[in-house]
Amino acid sequence: MKYVAYLILIANIIFNLWLNFPETKILADPNDNIFQFSLVNRTNWVWQNYGCPLSLSCLPNLIDHLVPNWAEGYPLPFYYSHIPQIAIVSSYNLIIKPLSSLFSSPITLYTYYNWSRYLLFTLFPIPVYLALRIVGLNPLLSSLGAFFASQFSTDGLYGIDPPSFLWRGYGLTSQLYGIFFLPLGLAFVYRALSRRGEAMLFEHAHGLESRPSRDEFGKCAKKSWLTSAAAIVFLTLTTAGHLGIGIIGILSTIPFIFLDLNLKNIILRAKKLLFVICCLFLVLAYWLIPILLNNQYHIVSFWDPIWKFNSYGVYEVVRQFLQGEIFDWKRGPIITILVMIGFFNIILNTSLFPFALLFIFWVFFYFGRTTWGGLIDLIPGMKDFHQHRFIVGVHIASLFLIPSGLDYIFRLVRQTLGKITNIIEIVSNLKNSPDGHRGIHDAVIPIKSGTASGQNIIFYILSIALVSILSYFTVKQTMDYASLNNRWIGEANTAYKYDEDNFQNLLSRLDSLPYSRLYAGRPGNWGKDFRLGSTQLYLLMGSYGYDISQFLPETWSPLSENEQNFDERVAEDYDLLNIKYIVTDKNHDFTVKAKLDNKYGPFELYTVPTTGWFDVVTAPQFVKSDKTNFINIVHLWHQSYPRRWKMHPLISVEKKPLIPQGMQKILEMKDEVSYSEGSGLKGAKDLTPSTKNIFSDYPFVFPESTPSGKIVSEKVERQTYTGTVEVPNNCRNCFAMFKMSYHPDWTVKLDGNVTGKYAVFPFYLAVPITSGTHTVEFTYQPNRLKIILMIGEIIILLTFICFRFYKKNKLS
Repeated sequence: MKYVAYLILIANIIFNLWLNFPETKILADPNDNIFQFSLVNRTNWVWQNYGCPLSLSCLPNLIDHLVPNWAEGYPLPFYYSHIPQIAIVSSYNLIIKPLSSLFSSPITLYTYYNWSRYLLFTLFPIPVYLALRIVGLNPLLSSLGAFFASQFSTDGLYGIDPPSFLWRGYGLTSQLYGIFFLPLGLAFVYRALSRRGEAMLFEHAHGLESRPSRDEFGKCAKKSWLTSAAAIVFLTLTTAGHLGIGIIGILSTIPFIFLDLNLKNIILRAKKLLFVICCLFLVLAYWLIPILLNNQYHIVSFWDPIWKFNSYGVYEVVRQFLQGEIFDWKRGPIITILVMIGFFNIILNTSLFPFALLFIFWVFFYFGRTTWGGLIDLIPGMKDFHQHRFIVGVHIASLFLIPSGLDYIFRLVRQTLGKITNIIEIVSNLKNSPDGHRGIHDAVIPIKSGTASGQNIIFYILSIALVSILSYFTVKQTMDYASLNNRWIGEANTAYKYDEDNFQNLLSRLDSLPYSRLYAGRPGNWGKDFRLGSTQLYLLMGSYGYDISQFLPETWSPLSENEQNFDERVAEDYDLLNIKYIVTDKNHDFTVKAKLDNKYGPFELYTVPTTGWFDVVTAPQFVKSDKTNFINIVHLWHQSYPRRWKMHPLISVEKKPLIPQGMQKILEMKDEVSYSEGSGLKGAKDLTPSTKNIFSDYPFVFPESTPSGKIVSEKVERQTYTGTVEVPNNCRNCFAMFKMSYHPDWTVKLDGNVTGKYAVFPFYLAVPITSGTHTVEFTYQPNRLKIILMIGEIIILLTFICFRFYKKNKLS
């Protein structure tokens, strides 16, 4: 049976590789993959510009750098998973690129990226198979379970099914990085917490009369340690691949504590699980701790629909399940039935019971805030979490139920076949009996003494036929989805190649112009139909490393919400966002200041005058808020006259903000539309606090005049932006504004000296400045705490390795 199982697994992988091979030939993505590759491309830029891999500045900048591509710049790796990007870029530059250069057609980074995600997707049955073997299932059931793991089908519910990852779907490559290792992480945690994982140590501690020998004890201790280490490694890889999937993975380990209801055992397993989770947190502490300390600069997007945060509720989830939409969209409920049978089959199985509990656990979580309300927010991280993604937990839990469902069906077939065979033989013996008075008991005797080989052959034939039928009707939907996906990839590639030369000429022209942001439409206007192949230009330009404004709204940068206030007809909006270039198919009533630069086939390039990356503004008032309450007041400011007169209020989302002297008005936002003055903030006037509304009680100060500052020159070098500014005489509350999203890790120098920085509306960086000519320099630098924690982790790891090596040599 082992070799049959291997044959099924290999056939499954070959089938996946063949079916999805066109994914390796994609020229441009129309989904989230365009975002993922942009991060890979930016990481490669860091590799090339910071002396990687030998420079001391390489690693700090790889794990924390500015991504200026969208939303007016944001240090995405500070918050977002970055280890997969580093792995792809480092392996490409150290291995793939040198080897491919030996051939006539070197492999590009984009091709390598496509191959990496293609292999992760098609090879997913391997970690599923290994996970099922680790928890104790036989090879045949494990290989069949791995086969069905690749056949899930939903109508885009963001699970582990093909629509989540393929070209015509969502392209959730970051989620793929996480779920590839998640089954192994859960399997090793289960084994580490079970009697099997603790091996003889657990059994000797619970009643064996003889003491284990020293060699036995050592072997069992080593086995237990390795199992725990494997659990830590794979859960860490899951979390590093996608933080949200990592949270799902950590929560998924909780049911494994309840392998039995013995309180002492539960406490022992809880301690061991806590050790695993603490080790995971220690390994990723350089990333997780800074996130927790700077979460106020990672906003929650109002552009995301509410169902993403709240999930669907009891009625909708139950409806989805009963109608087969969670596992079997557009086909009969084959996997749904297998999951249900598997659930009821193992719910009374003491060793595998936690997986049935895990499934119920995630179904309940999948109900989301729609059902549980604020109760679910008691779990750390849930307030900002997209709870509809809990379907991943439902899918992962079901992977351990499907083999049990198949096992029950096989046993039912064998039992039914045995009963039928018994009945046939009894009847046959009664008919052939020479003594008409022979009893039924005597007729059964030959059955007990006869051979069962014929019955086994029939059982195997029936089992193979049953699996073949289930597989056919399951795979058919997978093939239908993939075949249309493959056809569309070919059509998109053909359309892409048709205008590729014109597009490359456009990029060459942009490269020759001063570095600035560009605008290529947006999802809500002509931008949705302005494409190269099947990819909108506002998506595509970012993947080529250009700073694009009006990309699909993000959920990170404080400016990602309010950049959507941009009006392509208003010249001041181009200046505010430093949009100097428009890439379009024609003039869509742009500002009259937009001038046609050149045409490249269907592409037209316009230029718009701006002050560049810097401007001189006044900031006579201060606004305190949290990360959700400033959206409306910034929007109101964007439409106001003070904004056109370059009055940019200071803003802070810190709990105890630093308020400079001389503020004419200090506000504190109470919610999205309400504010108060004189609310006890340090520096505020002693006024009686009263709640006002930003729409009925005008919140802004009118400036005395528009500052007549001038930007003499500017320069961009790596992650440093330098400008020379002239500030007029008698300019009160003047600031030099840098048109990049504020983040604490920016370092600012004024005339060569490090100085303090502020955030000004819409959420840009700024530094107070006096009359005269000054040089300002803004540099993004990796977070210091992040670097300290990373160095500490490396030291701890090296110390641990040396200690283990020393201990091993001492014992030998």
